[in-house]
Amino acid sequence: MTIRKLFLLLLIPAAALPAATDDNIEFSGVLVVPDKTTVHLASRSSGTSAWIALGQSFEGYIVSAYEAKTDTIVLTKEGMTIRVRLNTAKVKEGKPPLDPLVVAQLTKAVLNNLRQLGAAADQYYLEHGTNHATLADLIGPTKYIRELKSVDNEDYSQLDFTQGKDFSITTGSGITVTYKQ
Repeated sequence: MTIRKLFLLLLIPAAALPAATDDNIEFSGVLVVPDKTTVHLASRSSGTSAWIALGQSFEGYIVSAYEAKTDTIVLTKEGMTIRVRLNTAKVKEGKPPLDPLVVAQLTKAVLNNLRQLGAAADQYYLEHGTNHATLADLIGPTKYIRELKSVDNEDYSQLDFTQGKDFSITTGSGITVTYKQ
């Protein structure tokens, strides 16, 4: 490197150089109200976390600025500038809660299917002298139940048709219905 290039590098202001990062500090929230910005920081090494106002310190760093356009905070420590980006959201999309009337209707319809299966299984045990059956033994054009329609994407094939055992099934909406034998 020539002396001229080295001299030019020395003339570049520190702000123009890329900032260092610190993987120990996590920036997970920001609250901006008139005349005050507060950020939520956590230290991965110590496990501490706190809401810190601009100008205050955390783990030896001073929170110098919040850059809203890039969701980044600027931290300074011993003359060194560090930029930390806001963690991206980790929100799972939820299902809207079901109306209680809908839950009651779904539960009643699924329970009706389970009752039919219980009665068909009891008849199968009696006629075949066994204490176990399969779904294929119970449902079909010439079987005890001609057709069984799912109410809310529940899967009856996972049921254990052992005599005296309760049937429990969970619907596609997350409703669990149990039929006591």
